[in-house]
Amino acid sequence: TAVVTITVASPLRSDDQQRRQLTTNNEDEPPIEEQSLIAMQFTANPYAGRDKIEMIKSGEAKLASLRLTPDSLSEGNGRVYGTFCVFDDQLNKKDPAVYPTVDHMVQTSDHCNENRYTLPLDEVVEAVTSHDSGSIRSERLKKLPLSGMLFHQGFSGAGLIANALTTFDNTVVISEHSAIRDALNACDYIHNRFKSNACSTSKHQKLIEDVISLLSRSSDSNIEHMFLKLDSASSVYIPLLREIYPDAKWTFDYRKAEHVLAKSTELKRSTCVLKKRQPSSVMASQASEHNFVLEELSTHEVCALHLSTLVNVASQEHDSTGTGMLISYEDDLLKEDALIETILPYLGLQKEIDANPSMVRARVEDVLSTKTNLRGIHSQDVDSQWRNQESVHVSREVRAASQLFMQRV
Repeated sequence: TAVVTITVASPLRSDDQQRRQLTTNNEDEPPIEEQSLIAMQFTANPYAGRDKIEMIKSGEAKLASLRLTPDSLSEGNGRVYGTFCVFDDQLNKKDPAVYPTVDHMVQTSDHCNENRYTLPLDEVVEAVTSHDSGSIRSERLKKLPLSGMLFHQGFSGAGLIANALTTFDNTVVISEHSAIRDALNACDYIHNRFKSNACSTSKHQKLIEDVISLLSRSSDSNIEHMFLKLDSASSVYIPLLREIYPDAKWTFDYRKAEHVLAKSTELKRSTCVLKKRQPSSVMASQASEHNFVLEELSTHEVCALHLSTLVNVASQEHDSTGTGMLISYEDDLLKEDALIETILPYLGLQKEIDANPSMVRARVEDVLSTKTNLRGIHSQDVDSQWRNQESVHVSREVRAASQLFMQRV
């Protein structure tokens, strides 16, 4: 493998006055930014003269995503890289239906779209930890506790809960952040993408902790609770997250088997078919246990197996530990006052509800009247009214696959 020397013009630390040379493996490690003809076509970077690490320390630049290499989590000297940029991560407080995930907020930023930068994550974590522990109090960012985690099958109402949580003045909801997703599935990604089992359990756990720690920093003194809404596929990692955060409340939303499979296999939504070639270790184990060959399964069958795996993991964790709340979309979430009287109090917000019940009720009712998937900044003209009397078409393929793989749901 060729080894190349890359010269980095932008300083990584404020005390670096000279150019720094990094030796990287050009097949395994992502390049640290180089000026290119393509880059020159973008708008000028308004932060070009700023110190990157200092921007992260102050909270101005935020973690947007991760980049992994084959040896990122090996027992050797592999590294994980983080991409950082400046974006407004509070847009979902203003309009959670239009900005339902972190990626939708990132997309509104020219800096993220054109000028984000890549740094070794361990260097960033070390710098931020030193800053937060040693700087004067007025310069430190508050580190929020993880109050709760929202897991789900997809299309099962977790967005309603997340949006209801954003209506409280003292909460922040980090919804489907790609860095959390990529940290959780890092070992599975390395195995599937690079055909490697070089993934240290301790380094994997530390990666997850580092990512969530970076995301938990806040300059808003009013915020007291941080909630994570995970993407649906991350539900297979419930035991892993609970091992790291045993005191955090967690919920899992599920739905009638035929309906969730029908919605998950619609042409514009069928991401679960990717699990045929990129299964989690849990899903691969479940397929092997029942003598299923993933490559031989149809799209509907792969998605059904994937969805059943999510429910099985959540159910087993709930039954074996006595923790968590399993929420049926049809039987629980759609009940009148279920959010205010059961779900939000379970997630630790009873005090806030009691302080102003009429205001909380009004805000939650407003959330429940609006669709949770008004995706992105061009969705203002979309019909925003949510109607719980939804008609779901169930095909013969969906019915057959759900009966074969999802009878427990």
